[in-house]
Amino acid sequence: MSESKDKPAAREDLEARLRRLVVALDSVDPAAPQDAMAHLTQDHPFDGPEVTQIFELCRQGLDDGWLAPHDAGPHVRFGRLDKDMGGYAVDAVVMANAAGRGHTHTRGELNMCFPLEGEPRFDGHEPGWVVFAPGSHHIPTVEGGTMLFLYFTPGGAVVWDPIVEGESAAD
Repeated sequence: MSESKDKPAAREDLEARLRRLVVALDSVDPAAPQDAMAHLTQDHPFDGPEVTQIFELCRQGLDDGWLAPHDAGPHVRFGRLDKDMGGYAVDAVVMANAAGRGHTHTRGELNMCFPLEGEPRFDGHEPGWVVFAPGSHHIPTVEGGTMLFLYFTPGGAVVWDPIVEGESAAD
């Protein structure tokens, strides 16, 4: 992680807000995804000031190029915010009517999903909190538009599917 003096002020602000949010993530159990989503939605609503400010900082990061600087194939961009933020790896992904690389969440995954264009759905879910249980597997897919999501993986524990011939490592 680079020193603070190297980071834009908006990124510093975003990371500080996410560090506070990570404490709340420890209060939910990803083994019960529906309950976890309901709890997070109640305590950290997407139309509330906390999440609205996080979204605004993310949009600034996209505009400035630091939030999702890496290309992962057609219609997918990503970036890592922190390898270990209070026990979670925190990454940002932008997907526009695309699918990413399949993976298994060995300890679960918690996602903040923000609509950027159209009426996107992430694996069938509307924008908001999406939680995957430990041991769950998926091929992350966004349909109906463009979505930004921040995902929090406990311990950074993800097992990626093997790369199929013809795909790049970033797919």
